Amino acid sequence: VGILGDAVDSTSALLAALKASGSAAASRTQQFLALKAAKAAEVSQLQPHIDHLGALRRALPRDGFFVEEICQVGFASYFGFPVYSPRSFVTCGYQGTLGFGYPTSLGVKVAHPDKAVVSINGDGGLMFGIQELATAVEYNLGVVAVVFNNHAYGNVLNDQQRLFGRPFGSVLKNPDFVGIARAFGATGTHVSSPAELERAVADGIQANAPTLIEVDMPLSTSTKASPWRFLMPPSRP
Repeated sequence: VGILGDAVDSTSALLAALKASGSAAASRTQQFLALKAAKAAEVSQLQPHIDHLGALRRALPRDGFFVEEICQVGFASYFGFPVYSPRSFVTCGYQGTLGFGYPTSLGVKVAHPDKAVVSINGDGGLMFGIQELATAVEYNLGVVAVVFNNHAYGNVLNDQQRLFGRPFGSVLKNPDFVGIARAFGATGTHVSSPAELERAVADGIQANAPTLIEVDMPLSTSTKASPWRFLMPPSRP
């Protein structure tokens, strides 16, 4: 049956008709809660990515903005970061635009100066736009940027190891990220656990000042430590 009409009005009318016909389905709330709990238990095996994302979620207000970046934790955030407010999860989508994250987060903060904004980055991705710390300091844009540092283009390195047995051009010689942040006039700090990350992010949000937090990340080529097994599960026969 083809229906031409306003989506809200048409859907409301269809729901009213279903209820009047006595066809209302039983609540599936418990079914979906159980499904979500099972999936959360499954993805919790991805460590330390999920624990870091949990720390960020606890520190970020429910209406705050989370700006992801192309990195291992960024990929994990697609399925491992709870989102409570519409349009508060800012992503490049399927474009895979490495380095978009931190500059984009500054634009988000300009548009929403009264909201908390957290930007996550890999070390390789942040280096595409780390000079924008100058912009953040000049205009006092209180974005809290987190750089997960595994000293590599981790996703590229994993593919190289898997396909060719060796890395090429994917191991990085990084600068002192905390030192660079401080040199620009931003707050720079280093943390070594999810608990420390949660406190540092909360402090940065409270200060509402340009902040960069460095987190050491292990570099692993194990498929068990990769978010891609959840993003691209094996095809069914």
